[in-house]
Amino acid sequence: MLNFLEKASASTVGFLSAAGTVLYCGLIALFFNFMAKSTAKPGFFGLFLMLLLFVFSAAVTGTMVFGFPAYLAVVKNKVKVALITLAFTLLYTLAIIIIAAFLIILFA
Repeated sequence: MLNFLEKASASTVGFLSAAGTVLYCGLIALFFNFMAKSTAKPGFFGLFLMLLLFVFSAAVTGTMVFGFPAYLAVVKNKVKVALITLAFTLLYTLAIIIIAAFLIILFA
């Protein structure tokens, strides 16, 4: 997988990172939706689970967004490519947020 990412363009890697982040966030939203329907009152364990999931999600999404650019900058010493890849990831993520917000407003 790392070999594929090194050969792919910064735009492609950015899109894949953004898509993975969006997919993960969607899965977490489905989990929250399921939990909201299945429990009446969160209580201590519900809040505990939410905080643990928050920390885990920060690690997962941080790795998806910053992991490969950090690898490029630190290991491969390609700082410019790393910054471009990070910029594409953030731009694709922002574009997906804008599209999702537009669709929510349109169909809500």
